[in-house]
Amino acid sequence: MAIRYRSICVLAACTAFAALPLTAPSAKAASENIEVSTSALLWNPEDRSEMKTGKLSWAGGIEISSSNDDFGGWSGLAVSADGAAMLSVSDKGNWLTAILLYDERGRLSGMAEAKIAPMLGLDGKPVSGKQLGDAESLVIAPGATDGLMGKAYVSFERAHRIWRYDLEAYGAEAKPEQLLTQRHFGRLNNNGGIESLELLPSSSPEKDKRILAITEDTLDPLGHIKGFIADGHDIAWFRVKAREPYSPTDMARLPNGDLLLLERRFSPYGGVGMQMRLISSDTLKPGAVIDGEILVDVGQHYSIDNMEGLAVREDGKGNLYVYMLSDNNFNPLQRTLLLMFKLDLSEEPEPAQEAPTRPRIPAADGSSGEASTSEEAAPAPR
Repeated sequence: MAIRYRSICVLAACTAFAALPLTAPSAKAASENIEVSTSALLWNPEDRSEMKTGKLSWAGGIEISSSNDDFGGWSGLAVSADGAAMLSVSDKGNWLTAILLYDERGRLSGMAEAKIAPMLGLDGKPVSGKQLGDAESLVIAPGATDGLMGKAYVSFERAHRIWRYDLEAYGAEAKPEQLLTQRHFGRLNNNGGIESLELLPSSSPEKDKRILAITEDTLDPLGHIKGFIADGHDIAWFRVKAREPYSPTDMARLPNGDLLLLERRFSPYGGVGMQMRLISSDTLKPGAVIDGEILVDVGQHYSIDNMEGLAVREDGKGNLYVYMLSDNNFNPLQRTLLLMFKLDLSEEPEPAQEAPTRPRIPAADGSSGEASTSEEAAPAPR
């Protein structure tokens, strides 16, 4: 299928990347142009006619590969408002930028001008090693251009913290500002810390935006997933009702303030799975236990992998598009996938169902099925 550039998008992307990572290389943060290969995906390879599942309509997807040793482990995702460009962070402490390509029907079909640059630490040197470089989530506060060139909030696991990078002013040369560390939010599971990150409006004009964070599997005594809202250094806790065997991996805020929560599962028996919940902003309050409507729940029969990155954009017609990115864990048996969907929320939301008390074995179609204890000890991919 023919691939064509959309002139407005490419102009916006090129303008942004003239400043982003990713152009002014130095000994501290040298950016690198990398070659990537992409191949188009079918949403359901077993049923090519399936174009809508749950509330998501397929809008294209690609598998991405590169011979570059640093390519992989992409865990956080941001997409520009026009869909022309993407930014991601990896488990190895790297930035990735690229231009996104679309076919004549507007479906995601490719990637171009990919660049990698190391994320810098407080000392101005690249973060190194899994302990310090395990970046898991990314959210952008837009700058003057209202694009990816703003302030990037990044959460890290293991050495749990949230840093902010001023990409608008410094690109990949940006040294982080340390916003929150473990002494502010307490003990989190080593490999189950802040996996999902978003921004909320500030509580007063003189303050920065509030930070919304949800952990992967740090639980309260009742088995709920812990999350918090940070207003500066003031932390207010809430809980997310666990829907086993799923664990949160990312979230994105919709224009009306509601949240999409991306979750994944894995077991040797059922393989990978992905679900997404819609959480009403009205329920997001300190002390609350929040839940939401399940918009989609699919298994390995679909073109998914270890889905960890989530981004949303709205076009000029009010259509909502959802992008998801997978973390291949630098494992040759896993894939880096970038998926795009149109989100349809026009129907009246169904009431949230009670969360199952035990993990579920995937049904024949790969979605979650009856309760079973067989997955209870299965490790989840990171």
